[in-house]
Amino acid sequence: MRFSISSTRTLNAPRRRVFRIVTEFDRLHERFPALFRSVRVIESSPQDAITVETFSLMGTTMKQRTRHHMVDATTHTVEILTGDLAGTKIVERYSDGPGRATTVDLEGHVKLSGLASILPVAIVKPLLEANLQRIFDEVDRYLKRDSTA
Repeated sequence: MRFSISSTRTLNAPRRRVFRIVTEFDRLHERFPALFRSVRVIESSPQDAITVETFSLMGTTMKQRTRHHMVDATTHTVEILTGDLAGTKIVERYSDGPGRATTVDLEGHVKLSGLASILPVAIVKPLLEANLQRIFDEVDRYLKRDSTA
């Protein structure tokens, strides 16, 4: 099953700070324990990382291997390599928003397999979109809570 998603969110913090918080993969579990049960970086370079992540999505614990590609605090491309979302690609584009805010535009091409693929798109798509919004909500809360991060 395949479908596309898109979302835009403005966060009240400078772009480089938001980008760093989202792409410091070895700290995601500590920053966002409600989202990530564990994140292990298995390969890393200044622009690329491969992680193994365990998280909860749509009420189910999932584990996946993911490739991340980062460009100049403006683009974060996520390619899911294994798991029920293997073949999914999400591109996050970060730009300077109004004042000192950051606008994040997200575009994803989702591919579902396993148990998730037996559910109708009309059910899965809104659940996945809500989960992505939850990630932005958690980032926003973290930014408000920890002004030094």
